[in-house]
Amino acid sequence: MQEMKPWRIAQVGCTLLMLLAVGCESPLLPRPWLSRELRRERAEDNLIEQLRRDWELLGRVKMGESERQSVMKRYNRNLLELVRCVRYNVLVRDRQLPCPFRLEQEGTQLIPRLEDVFDDIVPAADVRLEELEERYVVPGLGVPMVGVIPAVKLKQDFGIAAFRARGAVSTLTGVLEFPGGKPVMRLISRREHEDVRVGNMRYQLAGDFSASIEVYWKLTRVQGGKFLGLLRPQRVRNTTGLVCMERYDPKKIPVVLVHGLASSAATFDNLVNRLMSEPEIRKNFQFWYYNYPTGLAWPVSAAGYRAALRRTRDYFDPKHRNPNWERMVAVGHSMGGLITHYSQCTEPWKLLEAANDPQRGNQFSNFLTGRFVNHPLPVRQDGSLRDVYYFEPIRAGRVVYMATPHRGAPIARNRFVLLFSNLMRLPQTLAEEIFSIATLQQDSVLTNPGKFAREFNSIRQLSPDSYSIRGLSRLNVRNAPTYTILGDRGFNDSPQSSDGIVPYWSSHIAWGAEDIVASDHHVQDAQETAAVFTRILKGALHDRKIEEARK
Repeated sequence: MQEMKPWRIAQVGCTLLMLLAVGCESPLLPRPWLSRELRRERAEDNLIEQLRRDWELLGRVKMGESERQSVMKRYNRNLLELVRCVRYNVLVRDRQLPCPFRLEQEGTQLIPRLEDVFDDIVPAADVRLEELEERYVVPGLGVPMVGVIPAVKLKQDFGIAAFRARGAVSTLTGVLEFPGGKPVMRLISRREHEDVRVGNMRYQLAGDFSASIEVYWKLTRVQGGKFLGLLRPQRVRNTTGLVCMERYDPKKIPVVLVHGLASSAATFDNLVNRLMSEPEIRKNFQFWYYNYPTGLAWPVSAAGYRAALRRTRDYFDPKHRNPNWERMVAVGHSMGGLITHYSQCTEPWKLLEAANDPQRGNQFSNFLTGRFVNHPLPVRQDGSLRDVYYFEPIRAGRVVYMATPHRGAPIARNRFVLLFSNLMRLPQTLAEEIFSIATLQQDSVLTNPGKFAREFNSIRQLSPDSYSIRGLSRLNVRNAPTYTILGDRGFNDSPQSSDGIVPYWSSHIAWGAEDIVASDHHVQDAQETAAVFTRILKGALHDRKIEEARK
């Protein structure tokens, strides 16, 4: 029998591991379940009657604190069981029974049927955390739930076509009220409201701010495409873009997070989970994520990032009158920081000067003429490569860089890393455009299009020797409050430090504030980073209050 070659053994092993992972994949949402006792007839009627009695007790002023806590605990337990009953009947028994209560959203809008707004409402108690490291809950009255909103309902109700939404979730707390007649289940947005009135009393609402984050990233499945996006960008290029976990809120300041190489937007899940534990932050900020195929050179991905932001603002704020967009906090981790940095530059076309630098061995000799380098192309000539180098900078109110290789990552010079980069394949449309670049300007010359195409992958453009890294250091950026968060692996040896991937000399910048945390390259996962971020966001709120007071 012929001996199997080592590379073939590795290939078969990887295939088996992938098949095993798919076969063992956990369900996206928790399965509905009921105890044997609750499967009996009239179980829902009995629960509602107990809930009615406890609701009346909770509205009384004269009651001992220990008794009040006991009644509230019993009310919450019975309400959770009632929600499980209704979900089980709909999803498992498929019984078209009348709902035992009316539905009301945000205290004003009656919902004729649950499925008119949500595909599912999942009790937070049934959501098991797999991606998140901590669970942030608030004790109080009601049952924390996750409302799952599919993309089709978002587009119908809110016209969200400006970015590639796959759906959204709502962080809800359900409270069953008894105003007379049929009970009313109020689905209250827990990120907007802190308490609820019951009779003559006010109670803090119970809340679970982690369950909705966990459910959202399971539904989007972006983690599964992070390596495909590195090696075969075209395969995921049309399914990525700017997404928001919850519905757009014009009263909130956008925080736009951009991930790094061989990663996905889900890399920020623990950071956002920790930030959402702060009432002031969850009430005033909304977190957006730019997910992109990381096999493309970062200047190309930056063009997609800017286009997504422009389209989204044009849709939600067509007259550009909402000042919260000017207060946007732009955040980038690792290569995502380069995308953010470049998008803040005031004369981005000068990046091309480094490509024709004779001092660097004519890396792309005669790639473009001086007229193309020093002046924007005529408006009549258009193309995606033009958008890479000629644009208006994003007007962010604050900019945050996390472990960003502003001067490149030396690991990109490693011969094994370079060998790996040869496995990467550019999208066909981009490759064709590189070969036909002469159509963008009549007197431009591309002497070695094959070489230039190879250089347009992300790993090569992370090298300190790449034209884009060298060019970036020469560009001016907008004047905006800037913050740098970088790791030193706990060695406390800056400026000789490194996070294991990016050395201090590359991640350090001369402008703005800087915080060094005891972390490796994944600084976004560090507890200390969340504390720094909280301080940055509260500073943005302070500035907004001052600005509004002056008007």
